[in-house]
Amino acid sequence: MNNIFRAIRSCSFIIAALGVCNYSNANGDVDFSQWTLSWSDEFDYENEALEDNWISQNGPTENEWVLSSRWRDNAVVDDGVLLLKAEKESRGGQDWTTGNVWSKRTFGYGYYEARMKYAGAYGTNNSFWLWPKQGTSEGEKACEIDINEGHYPNIINTNVHNWTDKYTLPNGRVAHSDNQLHHTLHGDPENGLTLDKPVFTRKVRLRSNNPASIHIAEFRVLDGSSENIATAASISTNGVFSKLPSKESFAIDGRADTRWVSGKHGEKWLELEWDKPQQVAGIEFSNGWLQEFGAAKGKYRNLISDYVIEYHDGDNWVKVAQYDAAQVADYSTQWHTYGLEWDEDYFRFYLDGELYHQMRNDVCFSDTTILFSLAILKADIAGPVTDAIDGTSMKVDWVRYYTKP
Repeated sequence: MNNIFRAIRSCSFIIAALGVCNYSNANGDVDFSQWTLSWSDEFDYENEALEDNWISQNGPTENEWVLSSRWRDNAVVDDGVLLLKAEKESRGGQDWTTGNVWSKRTFGYGYYEARMKYAGAYGTNNSFWLWPKQGTSEGEKACEIDINEGHYPNIINTNVHNWTDKYTLPNGRVAHSDNQLHHTLHGDPENGLTLDKPVFTRKVRLRSNNPASIHIAEFRVLDGSSENIATAASISTNGVFSKLPSKESFAIDGRADTRWVSGKHGEKWLELEWDKPQQVAGIEFSNGWLQEFGAAKGKYRNLISDYVIEYHDGDNWVKVAQYDAAQVADYSTQWHTYGLEWDEDYFRFYLDGELYHQMRNDVCFSDTTILFSLAILKADIAGPVTDAIDGTSMKVDWVRYYTKP
């Protein structure tokens, strides 16, 4: 019966009947004239006052994928900005420390937005998320909403978890329902180079530290007459992501509608080899995948964050091209706003006020708290963990919560 009442109260029901309840404008941007600011924290106070609104973890992190313990010392308000600092120090039985906070008050449906910068290093997980730290009422689901688990330099990760309804996989691992998606809204799906002077080689390869799997629709090697000779090569890679229909051969099958999706963790690589030396004048590849429907129509996901392209000269690998997505968009040096509109029917995710992803709400109906967390992740989930992380910080300028009039 509760679900029936929810449907009757829902905005989708009213839209069908009256054509109202649209809280975005025609361009998919947030229309703030349709929202009322109900709560905010601008962090415009001394560090000691942080505890008026927020609670910090003080101790080790139990999550098996997190390498950092978290402490109030690592959550610092400085000049109107909340800094969640990463330090290379052994404390709480872990080799790194970071900071996190969660709100003392709880929140419900509405529009959430924060202005943030990422920590400027691979290996970091920069999170703005919702979770019922106060506990879940009987009959409701333990629901986690990840507005963004951001990875350097410009990867946005959204997810909605149902932690109540768990199940056991055939391999014995206990799993739960989630919907993790990697969004790369800045970058180019087509990459290529023309060599100043053609070379003769038996081997060409691409290497990447991309935090997630890389998606290669087509990898092309061009000879002097611009003929694609990749289809005649043998291919080896770091593996295939098992949860998607993919094969290594899809990277060089000459078809744009198939793709090789790499293994998820560690360095990613693709290597081509021919029986005898080939003339190589250019290398091109298509990556990521285009969203063809919904709020993200026309946008790409899973664009590669970095790569090196090399050929083998018979003795050594010679670099001919290098790419770093931070040169296109670096979310550790740029302020961006990350937003979520949450109601009984939908989750709508926004970057800088523009809608880029939407999904149905089938699980999250109870009050929640707001959390900001910086974590260092193992298994190269967010890229390699190096000393470059030491001294970096995730930064929050402000957080705001809006409700319907």
